[in-house]
Amino acid sequence: MLSEQRALEWRSGGRVTPAARWMILLVAFAVTSSQSVSAQSSDDADGAVKVGDRWVYETRDEMTGFPKEKYTEIVTGVSPENAIVNLTFSGSDVSVSVTYDREWNCIDNLIWKYKPGNGQGMKLPLAVGKSWKTTFDASNTQTGANFTGASSSTVVAQEQITTPAGTFDTFKIEQQVREIDAANPSKLTESEIVVWYAPQINHFVRRTILVKFAERTRVMRSEELAEFTRKL
Repeated sequence: MLSEQRALEWRSGGRVTPAARWMILLVAFAVTSSQSVSAQSSDDADGAVKVGDRWVYETRDEMTGFPKEKYTEIVTGVSPENAIVNLTFSGSDVSVSVTYDREWNCIDNLIWKYKPGNGQGMKLPLAVGKSWKTTFDASNTQTGANFTGASSSTVVAQEQITTPAGTFDTFKIEQQVREIDAANPSKLTESEIVVWYAPQINHFVRRTILVKFAERTRVMRSEELAEFTRKL
């Protein structure tokens, strides 16, 4: 983890705060994501997401109770196949560019590359009871490590959620992700992610993340939408 963090510091030329460090590690190890944006229709070449769309999130480490800090996602590029999202972190010069497919599975997040994607995207339209599964391969561009992974997602409810950004009608989606080191299958990372996705802003408004490695809890994190702007 440390070497990957240093690689990002070197590429960005910036100082990494605790919030940025955590977000970088999630980006590097396929836990964000993040990120869980979604175009309204994979058949629409333009999609609902547009360059300039912006979401700001407050985060909290539920294991330590550390104060909330912020990160920002801004869409910087859209094509029929991909979308590019830039991540910036409060109190830091770090900036990370992440590439997604049009179902908004992560493909490339600077440290990791995924084929076909990381399995944390959305299958629209959403409806309670809908579920989907994905398998993928992941390779680390810095170390050469290779992983195999599998994810499953289920829409479990529709809920109205209030955050500092407002009140939203959402779909609650539960995701489970397993990643195995190809060189050492005993190294298993398991993630439990709950996403409250709001179609009206084309993004999630709340997310919780639990990560276990070797059956020990490593991350317990929550995120809430603090503000957003959408391009018309």
